[in-house]
Amino acid sequence: MKKIVKPIVFIKRLIQIMRTSIQKSIRIQLITTFVFCVFLGFLVTRVTTPLFEDMNKRAIIDYSSSMEQINMEAKSTAETTAEENSIVAINNMIEDENQRLKNGQNALKVLVTDETGKVLYKTKQAQEVQINLHDMMSNVMSFAINAPAGKGEVELSRREFITFYPVTIKGKNLYLFVSGIPEGDVSYETKKGPFPFIIGFLVFIFTFFYITKRKMKQIEAMARGVKEIAKGNLAYRIEMKGQDEIASLTGNINHMAEELMVKIEKERKVEKQKNELITNVSHDLRTPLTSIMGYLSLLRDGKYENNQQHNEYIKIAYSKSEQLQNLIEDLFEYTKLTDENFVLDLQEVCINKLLDQLIEELVPQIEERSLTIEKKFSDEDLYAVVDSEQTVRLFDNLLMNAIKYSKDNGEILVSLEKQPNNLKISVANYSEEFTKEELENLFERFYKKDQSRSRVEEGSGLGLAIAKNIVELQGGEIQAEYEDGVIRFIILLPILGEN
Repeated sequence: MKKIVKPIVFIKRLIQIMRTSIQKSIRIQLITTFVFCVFLGFLVTRVTTPLFEDMNKRAIIDYSSSMEQINMEAKSTAETTAEENSIVAINNMIEDENQRLKNGQNALKVLVTDETGKVLYKTKQAQEVQINLHDMMSNVMSFAINAPAGKGEVELSRREFITFYPVTIKGKNLYLFVSGIPEGDVSYETKKGPFPFIIGFLVFIFTFFYITKRKMKQIEAMARGVKEIAKGNLAYRIEMKGQDEIASLTGNINHMAEELMVKIEKERKVEKQKNELITNVSHDLRTPLTSIMGYLSLLRDGKYENNQQHNEYIKIAYSKSEQLQNLIEDLFEYTKLTDENFVLDLQEVCINKLLDQLIEELVPQIEERSLTIEKKFSDEDLYAVVDSEQTVRLFDNLLMNAIKYSKDNGEILVSLEKQPNNLKISVANYSEEFTKEELENLFERFYKKDQSRSRVEEGSGLGLAIAKNIVELQGGEIQAEYEDGVIRFIILLPILGEN
C-alpha cells in the first residue's frame, strides 16, 4: 500500500509544481494555451472528417477482373482446341454457355467463323450468320477497363467485351470470338475536403481567443491605468490579478504611482513649509528688529529725559538683540537638523551624568523663578549611543521650556528609567492649562501658546520642534501629556549599546 501511496504523492506534488510554474509565467501560459488549442483543433478535425467523407464519397467500378476471366476462358478453349486439333473443346464451351443461358445465368456469346466471316458454330443467343471480320476485330478490347460512376451508384449501361483467338483445325483456319457483358467490382473512393480543416482551424482560433481574452483584458486595463496615471491621476490603481509577469508589472506600476504621489505630496508640503518658514521668520525677525531700531532712534535723537531712561532704552535694545540672536541661532539649528544630508556624531553617552550637569548649570535660573527641581534617576549609570552635542541641546530646550512655563514656586520633576529596549526620560512641571489642540501643535515650528493665556512672550517657537527633530534623528520618540495641571514631556531613546 505504501508503494502505491508514494507515487501518488509524487504526482500530486509534480502537478502542484507545474500549476505554480504556469501561474507565475506568462510564457508557459501562452505555450500551454497554444498546445491545448492545437490539440483541440486537431481533435475536432479528426471527429468531423468522417461526416464530410460521406458527402465526398464516389463509387468506382472495376471491370478488369471479369474481362480477364472472359479472356482466359476464350484463351483456354483456343489452346485446348489447337492441342486436340478438334472442334470438341469449342463445342463443349458452346454447350456450357447454352446451359447457363437456359438457367437464366449470364452467358457468354461464342462465334466460330472461317476466313470469310461465315459463322460455323455459335451459341443460341447469337443471331449472326455472317460477320465482317475487319469490323469485328477492331472492336476487340476497345472499351475502358475502369469506368467511374456517380456517388453510391453502379453504372448500368455496360459495353460488350469481345476477345478472339485464331484456331487451326486440321489445316483449316478458323476464328474464335467470345463476347459478354463483364461484371464490375464496385469500390468507393473518399476524397477529403477542406471543411474539417477549416472547422479545426476556426476552433483553434476561437479557443485561443477565448482563453487569452482574460489576459488581454488585464493588458488593456493596465494600458488604461498607465494612461490615467500619465494624465496626472496618481490616485488611480490598476486591479492586480494572478501571479505572473503581468501581475508583477501591474504591481510595479501601482507602486510607482504611489511613490510619485508621495514624492509630489512631499514636495508640495516642503514648498508649503518653505513659504510658511519665510513668512514666520520674516515676522519674528521684524518684531525685535523694529523694537531695536525704535529705541536706537530715540537714543540717537536724544529723546530721553535722564540717564536712567537712557540706560533703560539701552537695556531694552540689548535684550531685543539677544532675542534676535537666539531666534537666528534656533533657526540655523532647525535648518541644519532638517537637512537630509545632516549626519549625527554618535557616541556612547551616560545620560545620568549628562542630565545632572545640565540641571546644575540651570540652578541659578531655577532659583531666580523660585522653583524647585526633583530628580528621579536610576542608581546605575544608563548609557545610550547618541550625538552628545544635539542631546545636550534637546534636554536644554526641554528644561528651559519647563522653567519658562512653570507656575511660580512650582516644582520641576526630571525622571530617568530603563525599559527593555529604551531609556525613558520625563520632564514635567506645573503649568497653565493646555487644550488638546495646543498639545497636538506643540512640536510644530513657530508654534506658541496663546499669549492671552500665557505670561511668556519671548521665544522663537522653534525649541520643541528642534527637540523633536533631534529625538527622531536618533531613532527615538517624543510626546507631550497634560493631566491634573502638569505638562509632561516623555522621551524614548533606543538603547543601542551598554557599558
